[in-house]
Amino acid sequence: MSALSEKLKAILKKLEQNSDVFGGAVVNNRGQMMASALMGDYDENTVAAMSAALTSVGIRVAKTLSAGDMLSITLNANDAVILVKQLDRSVLIALAPTDAKIGLIEFEIDQAVEEIKKTLK
Repeated sequence: MSALSEKLKAILKKLEQNSDVFGGAVVNNRGQMMASALMGDYDENTVAAMSAALTSVGIRVAKTLSAGDMLSITLNANDAVILVKQLDRSVLIALAPTDAKIGLIEFEIDQAVEEIKKTLK
């Protein structure tokens, strides 16, 4: 694993420690996994590709509705909330329990995003 991946993974682990987040990843806009702290048996290539596709759709919807730049997407599923936060040329994906305090998680995600941006410069 590269030094960049290790730094990003450390940021993801810190996000988990500071919030209810129980897994996360950083994926570039081309659909390639940059770093992952996903727990469980996930195919990281599939997660990365689908995250890029979801982000692309979000960007197009925001543009079509003249809503400005797409900043984030929140998916509410039966077993988790999935938050996707747009960075410059990548996205941060975070998983949280359905009963999580989303406001607090979003605050912690914003902190992680700032650290990721500094790391990617």
